[in-house]
Amino acid sequence: MTSSDTSNALTYEKFSALLESGRPIEDAELEASWLEGKDLRDAQFLNCSFEPGGDFNSVDFRESSWKDTQFPACTFKSCDLREAKFENCSFYYADTRAGGCFRHADLSNVEFHNCDLRLTIFPYSQMFCITFQNSRLTGASLAGCDFGKVAGKRALKTRATFTDCQLNYATLSDLDLEECILTDCDLTSSNLSNTNLTNADLKRSTLSDAQTEDLDLTYADLRGADLGALFLTSLRGYRGMIVSASQQHLLLHGLGIKVDPD
Repeated sequence: MTSSDTSNALTYEKFSALLESGRPIEDAELEASWLEGKDLRDAQFLNCSFEPGGDFNSVDFRESSWKDTQFPACTFKSCDLREAKFENCSFYYADTRAGGCFRHADLSNVEFHNCDLRLTIFPYSQMFCITFQNSRLTGASLAGCDFGKVAGKRALKTRATFTDCQLNYATLSDLDLEECILTDCDLTSSNLSNTNLTNADLKRSTLSDAQTEDLDLTYADLRGADLGALFLTSLRGYRGMIVSASQQHLLLHGLGIKVDPD
């Protein structure tokens, strides 16, 4: 089977045969329904695309790999995506200005690298050990997500990594993100209200105009971060918070303390 067999005219029969052969599926226009009931473990998809607004219902994406693939405003409902990898993929549909939707999905150990997830929502999804790197999450909503995990009789600590991501205008309120990594991220005008960022790493991130009422920054590391007009009095906790010397006057100003140079 040649690469021309995976052209835009790929049929379901050819798709199934190619998937079973273990060879990468490249340069193909796919239908969401084709993935139902398929074993996608170790399957590789390169430069593929799905129809706008496609619905993936209870599809097993575990351990699959996707690169340069388009999922325009697609919905992933009750899908198992554990350990899947997405690189340079887009879930945003410019024609309708809509993002994707991961509803009640298991995204544990999923990796998103250089992905466009603008306006994507993740209602009630599992996100233990999820990784977002160099990705666009402008206007995305993670409300209702669970970043923890129960293993046997014990609950594991939350795990999540966001590095060099655009999270401006994103909704990250009412979340438990203890010990998460949020470095080099743009959180401008994001909603962080009532979120637990205890022991979190927020070095070099931007918090300008973010909503921070009842945000817990206890022992959080904010060295090099742009704190904007962060008011300590609005926080739930800030004991042990680490900041750079150059940030002290901003925090003291928020407490109404005037700092004059020596």
